[in-house]
Amino acid sequence: MSKDDDTTRAYHGDNPYSSVASERTDKERDLRRIYFALVACHPEGMTSDECEILLGIPHQTCSARFTDMKRYGWVEWCGTRKTRTGSPAGVWRVTKEEDDATES
Repeated sequence: MSKDDDTTRAYHGDNPYSSVASERTDKERDLRRIYFALVACHPEGMTSDECEILLGIPHQTCSARFTDMKRYGWVEWCGTRKTRTGSPAGVWRVTKEEDDATES
């Protein structure tokens, strides 16, 4: 993956430590884990916070992968639920097109 694949670059402003952390992350593995958790366990959708709990993925990683999936058009917003801290969070589910593709 290139520097352009760093979803969080705008947040960390090319901080060298954050850039190294991004390069060391296995984004494809994390995308697969989250995507298939949505398909298999939560077809009605889930928040990033719920996914963090289910898969034991750190917040920064899970949130960035949800951002990637939104950017790729793999997930769509379907509601709001509260997080562990009581804050509202978007609920995301696999888009119909992506769901149909996984069934083929």
